Amino acid sequence: CYSIQNTPYLRSITLFALLATFFWVFMAWRRVGPDKVRHIGALAYDCLIIGLVMVGMGSSFMGLFAVLLWIGIGYGIRYQEPLYLKLGMAFTTVTFVVSGLVTSWTDWGVFLSLLVTLAVVPLMQLSPMTRIIKLLEQLDTANKELDEANKTKTRFISNVSHDLLTPVSSIIGYCGLQPPPIEGIRINAYQLTRQIRAIIGKTASEDLTHEEHHERFDPVDLLRQVATIVNPLAEINGAQITIINAGSIGVFSGAVHALSICLINLVNNAAKHSGCDRIELGAGYDGTMLSFVVADNGNGIPESQQQLVFQRFHRAGSSTGADGLGLGLSIVHDTIEVVGGQVTLQSTSTGSTFRLTAPAAQLLDTESRPRAIVPTRTALARVACVLFVDDEFQSRSAWYAVLQEAGYHVHAAAGGIEALAAIDAGNHYDVHVLDYRMPEMNGIELAVAIRARNPGARIIALSADAEDDRALVFEQPLADGLLDAALGKPIHPEKLIASVEQACSSTLIPSLPTDAYAE
Repeated sequence: CYSIQNTPYLRSITLFALLATFFWVFMAWRRVGPDKVRHIGALAYDCLIIGLVMVGMGSSFMGLFAVLLWIGIGYGIRYQEPLYLKLGMAFTTVTFVVSGLVTSWTDWGVFLSLLVTLAVVPLMQLSPMTRIIKLLEQLDTANKELDEANKTKTRFISNVSHDLLTPVSSIIGYCGLQPPPIEGIRINAYQLTRQIRAIIGKTASEDLTHEEHHERFDPVDLLRQVATIVNPLAEINGAQITIINAGSIGVFSGAVHALSICLINLVNNAAKHSGCDRIELGAGYDGTMLSFVVADNGNGIPESQQQLVFQRFHRAGSSTGADGLGLGLSIVHDTIEVVGGQVTLQSTSTGSTFRLTAPAAQLLDTESRPRAIVPTRTALARVACVLFVDDEFQSRSAWYAVLQEAGYHVHAAAGGIEALAAIDAGNHYDVHVLDYRMPEMNGIELAVAIRARNPGARIIALSADAEDDRALVFEQPLADGLLDAALGKPIHPEKLIASVEQACSSTLIPSLPTDAYAE
C-alpha cells in the first residue's frame, strides 16, 4: 500500500502498524495476560490495521477484502474455538462497513455482496468446526485415557512380578536348605496359588474349597512358622515380630492351610505397608472358635477405607509403599469365609489390629498323633499301574514321584503319541491321567483314542489353562463317560491319589460339579 500510494496518511499507518506489530509480538513472546485476552486483542489489532489501510486507499481497497475474509476464518481455525470464528466475523464485518461508509463507496451492489460473503462464509464454518473440535477433544481424552491405561498396565505388571516372584524366591531359597523345610515350601506354594487365582478373578469359594481339609496343628507353632517366613521382610522394613503368650494352647483339627495363608498375608501386609516397627501375634480358643491376632503400631488405616481394604486391588491411601497389588487382604477375607470364619479390623492412627476367627476342634492327647500324609490304600491300589501323560517335564517328574511314593507303578509319557505307542506295545494301565493342553493332541483327543483301544479304561483329565472354560470343555466328556474325573491344577497330592484310588477300585467317579474344574 505504501509503494502504490505514498501519502502522509499511509506513511503514518505504516509506522503505527510497525510499532503495534512489535507490541503484539512482545505480548505474545512474554505471554502477558490471559491467552484469550491476547488472542482477541490481536484480532482487533489486525482488523484495525486493515481498516485504516482500506480508508487510506479509498475506492481501491477492494483487494483487501480477501485479507479480511482470511482474518475472519483464520482465527477460528488457528485457535480451534467457535468464539474466535464468531468474533472474527463480527470484527471484519464492522471493519468492512466502516471502511465503506468512510470512503463513500458507490457500487453498493458489490459492497453488499462482499459484506454478505464476509459474514456468511465464517458462519458456514461454525458447524463443521464445532464437530471437528468435539472430535479433537474426544481424541485428546482417548489419548489421555490410553496413556493412563498404559501407565496402569506398567504398574500392574511391575506389582504382579513382585508379588508373584516373592513366594517363588522363598521356595527357591527353601529348596537350597538341607534338609529343605517342606512346610515353608508348601505354604509359599499355596500363597502363590491364591495370588494367581485372585489376579485372574477367582474367589476362594470358587476354587479353594477342595484344599481346605482339616489337619491337626498347634496354633502357636503355626504362628512361629508364619513369623519365620515373614521375618526377613520385616527386618528389611525395620519391624520386629513378637509372639505374645507363646505357651501352647493345645492341638487342634482345623483348616490349617487356609489359616496359614491368611496369617502370612496379614503379617506380610503389616511388615510392608503399615510403617510399623513392632508386629505382635497371638492365638486363643474360646471352646468353639480359634482366634488369631495380628497387631502393629504403624500408621493405621483411615476409617473411610477400613471396609474397602478387603476388596480386590484396593490399596489403602495411608500405605507407606506404592508397590503391591491390593490382593492380600481380599485373599484373607475370601479364604477365611470359605472355612466358616471371619476377619475383622480395628485401626487408629497408632496402629491396626486384625483378628481372625475360625472353627476348630481341640484334640485330646490320644488324638494328637500325626497322621500319615498318604492315605491307607487297598492292596489293589499298591499294585495298580498308572499312565501319567503331560508334556511339561517338571510336572511329569513331580507327579511321577508322588504316585510312585503312594505305591503305584507309574509310566510317564511326554505326549499323546508316546502314550498311544506305549499302549499299542501291549502295556496295560489301570488308570490314565492326562493333561488337557498338550501340543500333539489335547487330553480329550487322547482320551478318545484310548477309549477306542480300551473301552473300559479309567481316565482322569487335568487342566490349568485359565483361558479354557473347563465347564464347557469337560462337561460333555464327563456326561458321556469319556472321562471318569476332571481335576484342576494346581493339583494336591491327596486329591489326585484319592481320585486314582477310586478309579482303581472299578467304581466310576461321579461327574464333578462345574466349579470343581471350571477355574
